[in-house]
Amino acid sequence: MADPSDNPRGFFSSPPGQIVVALGLFVLGVAVLWGLLTLWPHARHGRPLLLVLLGPALVHLVALGFFLLGVIRWALHGSQGFGASTGAGALPDEFLPLLRSINDRLLISDTAKRIAYRDQDRQTLRSAIREDIEKGDFEAALALVTEMGQDYGYRREAEEFRDKILSARDQDVEHQIDEAITRLDEILDRFEWNRGLQEVAKIQRLFPDSPRVEGLQKHVHDARTRHKLDLERQFLEAAQKDDIELAMDLLKELDKYLTEAEAEPFRETARGVIGKKRQNLGVQFKMAVHDHEWTRAVTTGEQIIREFPNSKMANEVRSMLDLLRERAAGEQAARPRELS
Repeated sequence: MADPSDNPRGFFSSPPGQIVVALGLFVLGVAVLWGLLTLWPHARHGRPLLLVLLGPALVHLVALGFFLLGVIRWALHGSQGFGASTGAGALPDEFLPLLRSINDRLLISDTAKRIAYRDQDRQTLRSAIREDIEKGDFEAALALVTEMGQDYGYRREAEEFRDKILSARDQDVEHQIDEAITRLDEILDRFEWNRGLQEVAKIQRLFPDSPRVEGLQKHVHDARTRHKLDLERQFLEAAQKDDIELAMDLLKELDKYLTEAEAEPFRETARGVIGKKRQNLGVQFKMAVHDHEWTRAVTTGEQIIREFPNSKMANEVRSMLDLLRERAAGEQAARPRELS
């Protein structure tokens, strides 16, 4: 290989040569600048000083450009300026086989590449499909299976993977439906029937192709009917045992479920429960007044007005309630003094 110093043109196009040119231009600019400043006092009425100094400034600017170019090329490519202006002859011999290999690889057709790397690609596809199945990304896994069968020709293995994916997807869907039905049953256990129907509509939108979701509306209606029948049974048992408080609470709850026609068989029993409840409250009110327990009398009287507002008893209580409240207030004020 020839020495760059034997060819002046080649030397000055290399990074060291460009740095030498930059230093020479810099020295030239300094010399010109010194000469102009020396002559300036003798030509005071000549051109402006700024215009005179423009020439040395341009020389220094060019010198700076050469210097930076040489330094950057030296740092990137070495002193010979590899890849710049030295041509292919400046390439080190050890780089040539590598470049030929890269060039050959780029010239290989896509079909040849697929044949050469088919085993590696097959393993990569397998790993990607298994990873998508584990993540539950079944659509992506099916797309890879299609690629394995059509582009690479592994149709038998692709079909085996497809069966595994479809089976895993079905299991995942069944698991999601199980969870959704469990949430629905929790809602029905709280007797939230309207919300239960909303949850059924949501499940049917999410899993429209599953036969398991077709009968969920009937499941809600059946649960509501069972609860209504249970309330009827408990109400009749409480009324038969004269458990008036429980019977009244059950009657209020049962009133949310019964239509006029459905309520008719329970009307007579309900009248009896309501009459006994009103009678019991009347007795409790009279005993509280008789015993001068004014606070209990006010509480019982307010309950009578609230539960039987149109009864004769409620009207009688209203006429007495203001006086009872005054006495209850005095009773409560007297208790602290008694304790002290």
